[in-house]
Amino acid sequence: MNINELVRIHDKNQFEIKLGYLINNKKKNTEYSINIYFFIPKNLGINKYTYSNHHFFEDFYSYVRLITPKDSLKSLISRLNKLHEFLKKYNFEIDKHLNHINYELKMTICSYRAYLRDFSKKILNKAKCEKKSITELIEDITTFREIIRKISLFYHNTKNEKLIDLFKFTDEYSSLLTDVYLFRILKPLLSENKVELTTKIKDFLKREIKYRAENGMSVVTSCDANNEELIYKYSVYKKYFYNILFLSQKKKEDATELRHFAYAIAAGIAMIFATSIAFITQKKYGNLTMSFFVALVISYMFKDRIKDFFRQMFDNKFIFKKVYDFRNKIYDLERFRLFGFYKERVRFISEKDVPKKILATRLKKTDSNITTWYLGENILKYEKKIKLYNDKIINSFKDKIEGLNDIVRFNINKFTKKMDDPTLILYTFSNNSLKKVKASKVYHINLVIEFQSEDKQYFYKVRLILTKDGIKRIEIPEYDLTIENEHII
Repeated sequence: MNINELVRIHDKNQFEIKLGYLINNKKKNTEYSINIYFFIPKNLGINKYTYSNHHFFEDFYSYVRLITPKDSLKSLISRLNKLHEFLKKYNFEIDKHLNHINYELKMTICSYRAYLRDFSKKILNKAKCEKKSITELIEDITTFREIIRKISLFYHNTKNEKLIDLFKFTDEYSSLLTDVYLFRILKPLLSENKVELTTKIKDFLKREIKYRAENGMSVVTSCDANNEELIYKYSVYKKYFYNILFLSQKKKEDATELRHFAYAIAAGIAMIFATSIAFITQKKYGNLTMSFFVALVISYMFKDRIKDFFRQMFDNKFIFKKVYDFRNKIYDLERFRLFGFYKERVRFISEKDVPKKILATRLKKTDSNITTWYLGENILKYEKKIKLYNDKIINSFKDKIEGLNDIVRFNINKFTKKMDDPTLILYTFSNNSLKKVKASKVYHINLVIEFQSEDKQYFYKVRLILTKDGIKRIEIPEYDLTIENEHII
């Protein structure tokens, strides 16, 4: 698992955890187990009495998608050339092949985005990148965009609105993607004063911007309304193309039959009590007597209390401990094929129920004994068990599918309610004069992520640095990694 992609800040109130489930081609099924432990300072007031399972799943959102097929840019160009030849062959009969064209273009664009993203990360992470590789990148992108433009013109050959939109969206989104990632590459090259390379990138970007402007597509301007539209369209396009990879989830409560059976037993025990009282009092006092009437009323009162008592007992002692909260089926979004399922639940646990390995990971890289662990923390445990049907996934796609990505998004708004103001004032001396200094009032919530496959087990510690205003930063202490809150599309 790539530690740089494990966690990221989505916005000031939400963070994401990205987990990958690889498919084993040699096995029919693959199983994974994930546990996430939240170590929450007690002064935040998040505990089993104030923060129910319902609250957790309000704040918690998970979506599953296929891992984007990785391919070189030259391979993607070859794929587009084949599609272009296919379109020329069928020309005015392309409506009949909507599914094939849709699959090829969406998969190509998803792989294209993944390629640009990985390339830009190498530059941003200061990895050695030769002049030749960036020159080749610009040349390949130029070729890629030229073929896309040719393909997009086939919208003239159809009256199918879905196909028309597909061609037009592919052209504009691939252009916007190119802009986004080339600007990311350009920034560090400018700081390194690599004139020849930056000139090539600038020239290409100017041509792309001019092309979009001339064809009525979105470009960045000084007008906020235009930029707002661009960001909105970019977001919609991303969902539109990635729906080929996203998987649908059908959620329902786990073991509902068992719950109903347990509740029926509780009702039966209560009914035995009430019926026994009725038989005994009837035998002793007879029918239609005041004593018999009073006994029936009392037995009815206690019957309801006994039923609720046993329901609660079954929930807390048996169902709550053994049964999961939800069982979710995973489907292909477009063809609705079952690819697997997962079970999930969340519970507050006591310190004695925390495994030693989890506790040792929690205490890694703690600065001193003033860490909130020693001051008191409530421990929330989220569990997920996932099972994938490998053969069904592999046989459903033309591309080689490595596995699934599980993106968990969590909203921390309820965790910040009892926090103090985010900024405090401190005093010091400057040239013998009193000086005010602003300081952030922060809170630490530590997470330990346990990821277990059939043959390996991993432990990661993540520290959320929060203020009343939201997430300030995220740290992964073991790797000396800090994730800041940056808003870049």
